Amino acid sequence: MMTFDLFITHAWRYHDDWKRMVDLLNTQGVRSWRNFSLPWYDPALDPRSEKGGKILRWNLETQIIPAHAVLLLSSVFQTASSRKWLDYEIEMALKHGKPIIAVPPWGDARVPDAAAHIANVEVGWDAPEVFAAVRRSMEQPLVDRESRR
Repeated sequence: MMTFDLFITHAWRYHDDWKRMVDLLNTQGVRSWRNFSLPWYDPALDPRSEKGGKILRWNLETQIIPAHAVLLLSSVFQTASSRKWLDYEIEMALKHGKPIIAVPPWGDARVPDAAAHIANVEVGWDAPEVFAAVRRSMEQPLVDRESRR
C-alpha cells in the first residue's frame, strides 16, 4: 500500500475544513498518507513584515515541494482573509507541477467555479475518492488548464 504525501491548503491558522479533511483522511489509516501542510505558527513572527513573510513563504514552499498533490479546500479559498496565502500555495503548486485537487466547502456538493478553474480535478468529501484522484494524478500527466476551457 502506498503512502500519499499531501499538502492541504490552509491560512495562517487551522481552519475547520482543514481539520475535517485531516480527520477524514486519517479514517483510512495514518499510514495511508502524510500531512505536509501542518500550519506553523510562531507568535514572534509577523507574517506582514518582510522577514516574516519571507520565512513563511519559504516554509510553505518546502511543504509543497515533496507533496504528491495539493488539496484545495474551497471554503478556505473563498475566505478573503486567507487569499494572500492560498494564492501563494497555488502558485507554488503550479511552479512545482503538483496536481491541484479541489474539494467543495463542507456540506456542499459542488466546488465553486473560481476554485474549479484552478484545479486539475474535483472530488467530494470521501477519503477513497481523494486517494484515487491522487493516484490517478501520479499515473497520468497533468491536464493543461487552458485546454479545459
